Amino acid sequence: MRTLSFSFPVASLLLAGAATAQYYEARNAGMGGVGTASSHYLAAGWANPALLTRSRASDDFGVILPSIGATTYDKDGLVDDINDFVDAVDRVDAAGTYTQPELIDLADRLTGLDNRQVTGTLGLGLMLAIPSRRFGFALHAKTFADLQAFVDVDPADVNALNNPGSIGSSPTFLSEARIVGVAITEVGVSLATSFGDDSSRISFGVTPKLQQVDTINYGVNVDSFDNGEFDDDQYRNDDSAFNLDLGVAWEIENGITLGAVGRNLIDQTYTTVDTLGQAFVYDLNPTAAVGAAWQHGILTLTGDVDVIIAERFGTEGGLGDDNVRLARAGAELDLWRWLQLRVGYQTDLENTLDDAISAGLGLSPFDVLHIDIAGTYVSDNSYGAVAQLGLTF
Repeated sequence: MRTLSFSFPVASLLLAGAATAQYYEARNAGMGGVGTASSHYLAAGWANPALLTRSRASDDFGVILPSIGATTYDKDGLVDDINDFVDAVDRVDAAGTYTQPELIDLADRLTGLDNRQVTGTLGLGLMLAIPSRRFGFALHAKTFADLQAFVDVDPADVNALNNPGSIGSSPTFLSEARIVGVAITEVGVSLATSFGDDSSRISFGVTPKLQQVDTINYGVNVDSFDNGEFDDDQYRNDDSAFNLDLGVAWEIENGITLGAVGRNLIDQTYTTVDTLGQAFVYDLNPTAAVGAAWQHGILTLTGDVDVIIAERFGTEGGLGDDNVRLARAGAELDLWRWLQLRVGYQTDLENTLDDAISAGLGLSPFDVLHIDIAGTYVSDNSYGAVAQLGLTF
């Protein structure tokens, strides 16, 4: 049995930033995926529960309904190339004849699929938050999926295609295409309190939560690949467990906030179904980040860094070594509390992921309705987007 340690950083961009934290929130995403010290109280239940104590005297409660995000990291266009290979096989099968140039073309296409991968994430979240320095409270529900696709090319297939005399009436393939991943659905309650005064205030927060974890192991012979079938029941296992997030925030004078958060502090292990004689183990490992933010008038500057390496997908099974530890920085201009402009940057200290840039826009008429969007760009075929609707009262 092979192991998959994708402790969620995803990968990409928003991909990696969101996957480490396992949530999408448009303000934080537009600022490079930060949030440990700078999140609005509406996002505190996801980013750092201690920040539920940081709000204005006029803030009573707020809701996010919903936040939706998705990313893809496919810089080499692997999914398109797999589909092109399947189409080429279908054309050869439909013709009923197998010329040497066609088979050599299939061999070249198949060889080109090896040692490549594509990663994607998808998230949906709802939040109700009631901020308070004495007793902040939030209730959230969210789903976050992280998937990786790759092809395990069998050299025997390439050899057979390059030597057509060994092929019978139709090419058959031992090479496998897989989509492996996890979808985590959780419901959590965040609680926070603070101590101190306006010159120095320290806050503590906790988020106990129930999680349902669906692992996915879609494995087929490469000529049968159909990315629309990966979530069929036959390729899924599900389980549930309790988990916990903890956060701390220290507000000091001059608009400076320092924060730290640990997520999924109870290590959990889940096993996928067996497909084509292969199963995987998914480890939901703890992650942790520290951050700092400075807010002065309309300007906010902030940065986060992961303090634990996220192993993501393990080194076995052709997935490669893709450990991730992210550093993120972002800025926001809040104009008249009606318009927010955001930019961000993200880099991987383990040099697994390419650097990413992000930008976001917020509209908040009367400081009641909040419409936020964000986008992240790495390169062609590698990008992400988040859209969010919120209300505050």
